[in-house]
Amino acid sequence: MRIRILLLAMLLLGATSVFSAPFQNVKKILKQPDGTELHCFASGDEFYNRLHDADGFTIVQAENGYFVYATVDARGNVVPTEYVAGITDPKALGLRPNVMISQDDYHKRRQEKTTMMRDVKDTDDEVLNHGVYNNIVVFIKFKGDADMTTSASTMESMFNANGYYDISMNNYFKKATYNQLSMVSHYYPMPEGDKIIAYEDIYPRNYYQPYNPTTNPEGYTNQAEREFPLLKRAIEFIADYVPDTLNIDRNNDGYIDNVIFVVKGNVGDWSDLLWPHMWSMYGEEAYINGKRVGTFNFQLETSTYFSVSTLCHEMSHSLGFPDLYHYVSGTDYLSPSGPWDLMCANANPPQHSSTYMKYKYGTWIDEIPEITEYGTYTIEANSWEGGRRNCYKIASNNPNQFYLLEFRNKNNFFEKGLPTSGLLIYRIDTRYHGCADYNGYDTFDEVYIFRPGGSQTQNGSINAAAFSKNHERTEFNINTDPYPFLNKNTEDLTFNICNISETGDQMTFTYCPIDTEIVPANLKINVNANDKVVELEWDENEFAESYNIYKDGELLTANVTENNYNVAFNDEPSYHKYYVTANSSSSESYRSNEEVVFTGDYSQYTISMTTTGDNGWQGGEIVASFDNGMDDKYFTIYTGYEVEKSFIAPKGTKVALSWIPGWDDTECSFVVTENGETIYASSELQEGPLTEFVAAGTNGCVVPEDLVVELSGDDVIMTWNTIVETENFAVIRNDEIIAENVKTNSYVDTNVPSSGTYRYSVKCMKDDCLSDASNEELISVMKYDYSELLLEANKTDNNVTMNWNQPTEADNMLKYGTDTYITSEGSTSHNWGIVIPADKLTLFKYDDISSVEIFDACQADYTFKIYNGDVPHDSILLYTETFASTNSNAFVRFDLSEKVAFDNNKDLWIVAKASKAKAIPCGEYSGDGNSCMIKVGSSWNQATEYNLSYSWLLRAYTSLSENVNENITYNLYRDNELLASELTSLDYVDNDVEGEVCYKVEAMYDGSVIATSEEVCVEVSQPDMEDAIYPGLTNDYINIRAKDIVNVKIVSVTGAIVYNNDTNEQSFKIDVRNLRSGTYVVQVTTKTDVYTEKVVVAF
Repeated sequence: MRIRILLLAMLLLGATSVFSAPFQNVKKILKQPDGTELHCFASGDEFYNRLHDADGFTIVQAENGYFVYATVDARGNVVPTEYVAGITDPKALGLRPNVMISQDDYHKRRQEKTTMMRDVKDTDDEVLNHGVYNNIVVFIKFKGDADMTTSASTMESMFNANGYYDISMNNYFKKATYNQLSMVSHYYPMPEGDKIIAYEDIYPRNYYQPYNPTTNPEGYTNQAEREFPLLKRAIEFIADYVPDTLNIDRNNDGYIDNVIFVVKGNVGDWSDLLWPHMWSMYGEEAYINGKRVGTFNFQLETSTYFSVSTLCHEMSHSLGFPDLYHYVSGTDYLSPSGPWDLMCANANPPQHSSTYMKYKYGTWIDEIPEITEYGTYTIEANSWEGGRRNCYKIASNNPNQFYLLEFRNKNNFFEKGLPTSGLLIYRIDTRYHGCADYNGYDTFDEVYIFRPGGSQTQNGSINAAAFSKNHERTEFNINTDPYPFLNKNTEDLTFNICNISETGDQMTFTYCPIDTEIVPANLKINVNANDKVVELEWDENEFAESYNIYKDGELLTANVTENNYNVAFNDEPSYHKYYVTANSSSSESYRSNEEVVFTGDYSQYTISMTTTGDNGWQGGEIVASFDNGMDDKYFTIYTGYEVEKSFIAPKGTKVALSWIPGWDDTECSFVVTENGETIYASSELQEGPLTEFVAAGTNGCVVPEDLVVELSGDDVIMTWNTIVETENFAVIRNDEIIAENVKTNSYVDTNVPSSGTYRYSVKCMKDDCLSDASNEELISVMKYDYSELLLEANKTDNNVTMNWNQPTEADNMLKYGTDTYITSEGSTSHNWGIVIPADKLTLFKYDDISSVEIFDACQADYTFKIYNGDVPHDSILLYTETFASTNSNAFVRFDLSEKVAFDNNKDLWIVAKASKAKAIPCGEYSGDGNSCMIKVGSSWNQATEYNLSYSWLLRAYTSLSENVNENITYNLYRDNELLASELTSLDYVDNDVEGEVCYKVEAMYDGSVIATSEEVCVEVSQPDMEDAIYPGLTNDYINIRAKDIVNVKIVSVTGAIVYNNDTNEQSFKIDVRNLRSGTYVVQVTTKTDVYTEKVVVAF
């Protein structure tokens, strides 16, 4: 996963880099004694670090001053070889990469430092980790060094900036502690204007670097013997500048709470001293106003890692937080918490530590609520400033271990370095202190996050640890990946979390029993106002024999065999909860999700919440309580300055509102309205009860719920539910109402304009109101616009002659998203594109690809490739062609040199690559990951995996294949009944017409309709009596029409009577297909007249 992160940092603009607390791959340029440069890397932590090349081969300095490759001797010591680094090939020499000191030596080094390090946990955490923490910052430079290059204002910004969105150590701890700790840093020597003034030591820099007889004979062999006198001299230099009124020993233990030494320059080449670290001073005593220096942090001013993130990591140590990464060689590839915790792999900006760490070591969370009963729970984000309802624990079958659940929200500005948002599930082992000493056999992790592919020996995909419906990972049990296991790889067969929700300001999850395969899923509920029934429907379960319906916790009916049920209701104001269980083999399952409805009169209240800033209520919230057993409801502004929220109460319910304060209540106010009328307003909020009122039962427009949008061909099918009586709905597409007064909770949109992505929602309609919109759903439609088929119909006597054209080639579009350009992302040239799944190509089975289109946001040569199959590779490449773009800032369409046929039963890929390092043109995200595919390395991934919510502005056009036109037949309909089929000509004469008739024609290919004309209607009037015998030329029938007919004869030119019929019909047909071709006289005798007409029969 680290490789993916590095690639992404190179690929995408604005991406956040992530690095480990034990620093990795710090670039170094070393000078060999002969003057040549050696480019290498430094990696390690405060206890051990090493030089190495790009392949991990360790480099050390030999006594002759040359940097050479290292090996290990018989005792396991790291020793130099004779092979100069950068000149020889360590692989060819058979050297082993990643040579490091032994675990025993590492522990000895760590023990030497930690035994003398004061344990902050021995002090009063409630004092040390709360209130105002005065941190002393001391600047040091070595003898002969120039002044520091960092400005005082930059230092102030890193340490003390306190604007809401400032990235500083002070603001980080303010947010991470839920406003319980203010970290204020004081600089000594004090800056002069914007210039940092540093204590200049009596020794040069090389005095504080490791000893080498050739290159650095003045260097040290014992770090503490050089470091502590340096720090003592610096403290004695600045001590008199620190006012005695400054509280630097808040817990009164005689030690200064914390000192940070910022030293001029970068990290050393391979130095333990000139490497960022935390330690405690011993052997030397230094005092400020009678308080002794104990715990300190050591930072290098121009180091890449002198950042707010590193400062927060090291300061967390001073507050008692242990490291969560592995120190022990051989286990360091196993990352217990990865990028999810500041103490494991700190991000930039620094991310929060887990709620468990905040609870145990920070004492910023009073207790972690324990879940002991199955049910559904709501959880707030770790980073939410309210600091409430943000974690839960669930016991395991081991008394030393439990599960912890928390929600991480990447939208919080200190959490932007997280891989994504979602629910994290931890294993906590209370026997251990951090994770540093993990060895995998008798010492284990205190904190471990479950992640796909993770086990006692496999790290898995820690970046993918977050669960959510968005990630299609909504369960956690023995049958999922990851699965629950305790330390020593003990599987937990009984633990089960299910129904994990999508991410938002909050999340929900259900603690379930393990046998969930027959639990009814996805219960939806709808109040049908027209039929006065509550409609329940749930997913059919193949293992269930029948179902039981529960209302308000009591069995309503048992052994229902269908996956739906209706409950009649009356007009009494009421509030009810429903859930369903399943029966199988005489046992009853756990319950489904529980849903709520309101019947009869109700009141809907809207709380309009405001603040003068755009930072939300900073943890403040309104609590609504009810006297009818309804659960309390909580309302807050997470971000922004204005939000509206609603709740419902049955008529007669007493509602009580109270206030839980946030950080700055002076900025908070709210108004409660009922049907637009204000019933309560407050701008001076006081903690505790605010007001009470009784629901009047005015009803109102309640937002529909559970909107589901699906495709059927290119029609969009919508269904939704409502929890109150609602008779009419409005359907919205792309913010425009497309249907009003819809009486049912379903609708089919048969008029989608064209291919693309559409936003649908539903509103409740009443005479006096229109509700807010339901949940908005995105759907991408591949619309096939039939070629235009024009039908003409002309009448002659009682004949109707019809003509139509052969279908022309209409352009159909394969695209996602809208036509609006938003931005361009990326800084390197990669393959990127869209993929249309086979199930969306059915309508295009008679088409070829004729052109491609791109939003032209840069000048470059673009090579377009078309693939037909699972993943793009040469064997499924159909076509490639290069076109030049000109930076026209408009959509540009490129016609292909030849049409490209494709198999509609396989996925279709449209891929682009620029000739230069150009960004990708982006539009609004369509909600479909197929709209933003990108190739990273050898893998194709959705850009959403890299936290990019865009769809690429790339599409293709299709038109009918040429062989289709050669094999088209036509079906002709009269008054919606088939008149003639499989016609190959483009005309037809209908000879038997009377009154108004309507025609339409279909173009058919391979048994499918490819085009349909509009309906064309003609009016054929009753002919006059002199025209009652018609037509004058026929090959099948003669039509007779007159009043009071008594006889009809047909006589040949020879005088022979070939037809004679006495009749009283007013209109009929005579079949003349048995007559010879020739001229005949038709005589019609009525009660008053005789009509004759000459008719030609011709075959």
